[in-house]
Amino acid sequence: MSDLSSSYANFNEHHKDIRAFFEIIGVRFAIREYGVSLKCVAGNKLFSNASGYLLSDDSSYPFYLWQPSWLGRFYVDPTHVPAGTPVDNCMARDVRFMAFIWIWLGFNDAYVNDAEGPECWFGVAEPRPEDPSETVAVTADKVWKYFRVERTSQGESDGWLSGGFQKNPIGCDLNGRWSMRRVPLEKLSSYYQIEKHVVRPLGEKFHELASPVPGALALVK
Repeated sequence: MSDLSSSYANFNEHHKDIRAFFEIIGVRFAIREYGVSLKCVAGNKLFSNASGYLLSDDSSYPFYLWQPSWLGRFYVDPTHVPAGTPVDNCMARDVRFMAFIWIWLGFNDAYVNDAEGPECWFGVAEPRPEDPSETVAVTADKVWKYFRVERTSQGESDGWLSGGFQKNPIGCDLNGRWSMRRVPLEKLSSYYQIEKHVVRPLGEKFHELASPVPGALALVK
């Protein structure tokens, strides 16, 4: 029981750190410092791969989870959300691009080889669902469930992995592309490191991809 208590305490501290991390991210992305401001999808809810506290479920995930090994958030540029429309209710075609930030324990995933430790994955996606009028909340859920980095990666440049979405018969109808980075969570232990390794590169990448003006990124460096 002493091992159980210690493990629970450590896992609880890990979740407290994740909460603080996402709170910092929210504050920083409210400021248009790197050419874009970003607002989260799903309000205060974190996307999770856990199944909740049920004795069984009917999910398509290959094994049943009670404790989440993945937690994440999605963000969109609020300037593309129609006036008077809640972020979650705007259509995928309105925003076009989504930023994402996910925290992974670093092991025990069916689709990703174990890492050396917990990681932060972040990037920009341009998911194009078959129905462009579906809400961004629905599109974000599809990205969350059906993102397969090892099967859909197409290359790497300047530390950014890039690839495209692939349709499948279990619920993914997405076309489009994505760019992402993986950072060991141990590198994100201070405000400075979070800014350097996540906030700035993600803000600049989002602005670079979403900007209609070639070279516009140089204006905000």
